[in-house]
Amino acid sequence: MKADVSGSDILRDLDYLAQFSATNGQHGVTRLPWTSFDRDVVAVLQSRCEDLGMRVHLDAVNNLWAVWDVGASSSIVMGSHRDSVPRGGRFDGIFGVVGALETVQQLKAHHYRPRHNIEIVAWNDEEGARFGTTLFGSRIYTGAIQAVQWADKRDRDNISLAEAASMAGYPLEQMFSNDLSRIAAYLEMHIEQGPWLDRNQCSIGVVSGVNVQFRERITLHGIRVHAAYSASDRSDPVFATASVWHHLHTLIGDANRGYLIPRVVATIGQIDVHSHLINAVPPEIVWSVDVRSSDANLAQDILEMLHRDLKFIGQQKGFACDIQPLDTHADLAGISDASRPIEFDQTLQAIITEATNQRGYSFQVLPSWAGHDAMALAPRVPTAMIFVPSVDGLSHTPEEWTHPDDLAKGIDVLLNTMLMVDGGF
Repeated sequence: MKADVSGSDILRDLDYLAQFSATNGQHGVTRLPWTSFDRDVVAVLQSRCEDLGMRVHLDAVNNLWAVWDVGASSSIVMGSHRDSVPRGGRFDGIFGVVGALETVQQLKAHHYRPRHNIEIVAWNDEEGARFGTTLFGSRIYTGAIQAVQWADKRDRDNISLAEAASMAGYPLEQMFSNDLSRIAAYLEMHIEQGPWLDRNQCSIGVVSGVNVQFRERITLHGIRVHAAYSASDRSDPVFATASVWHHLHTLIGDANRGYLIPRVVATIGQIDVHSHLINAVPPEIVWSVDVRSSDANLAQDILEMLHRDLKFIGQQKGFACDIQPLDTHADLAGISDASRPIEFDQTLQAIITEATNQRGYSFQVLPSWAGHDAMALAPRVPTAMIFVPSVDGLSHTPEEWTHPDDLAKGIDVLLNTMLMVDGGF
């Protein structure tokens, strides 16, 4: 079945949904969980699903579900997340929801009668941008974590997660995991958030899984002294951190040298220098490091070398250093084995490949360097992802862009993948 989809129409839908944001225009999309902007976009999505004749409800975790119920015992679920990072792009997450809606619309327009129930999900709080609760909706729904563990997490305004959720009508103590046995397959479509499809001029990415990810928060304690203090005698955490970062940058470059596709990346995403004085050495710096790789051993080696650097500098300059491990890819998926990437279902990958070939689109099999709600589903139900290109690999930025033709191709592949899964999975 050829999807009769206009990429320009899909782009208009995405532009419209982007208006439900604390920022707009050139400042990007800011749609955080438990806000009026999230409630507004839920209302729009709910109305569109109801217009398609689907039964709609919000679960106890505030995930939006729409069901095309044909009386089957199992369901094919399509969707993605509806939230954004602050000043993010208009495609990230929400395109997967819009694409699922368009797929159901195409099926109904062709008077298709599915063998499975078809469900659409718009996950709540995938980004974790407000409370640091990454994959909130999908992790709690699948039982990967309990909501009450996060009750005391606070946003920049010192509002706790428990308070925000309760004010929205969703007490954490009433959030629970669900029976996933009805889900025959979970399909998530997303922009790549990386450069490879765009660089290789491929329209579709068949996603093999999600690379390993290790995160840490590092605090380096120095001594506040006046700017006139002798440079050689200072315990200056900022200059010490800069030297550590420089070595980390060198390590990453050495590990990737000679490879067409990088094996490992590292990101310093958050930096907090505890000082407001121009004429004093800051007493402390807090920063995060995020290391991702297709090889868990390589990622761990990078972190161990980083730790050795921090220990050496601490001994040489008299620093105290605290290292706090944060979520890994295994934590996000709710599994104990952090030694391997999260793998997606191989049969579903083969079906996506076949659907792409049948439509005559160029494609590439590749891992995801970014985390997705599919991580929480993959250990529990057959799961797969379809990528469309991000121009120049840009994402989490107002400049995020995918060509309308590629939006349409992605929906075409999702539609035909769904048909193949419904017909014989």
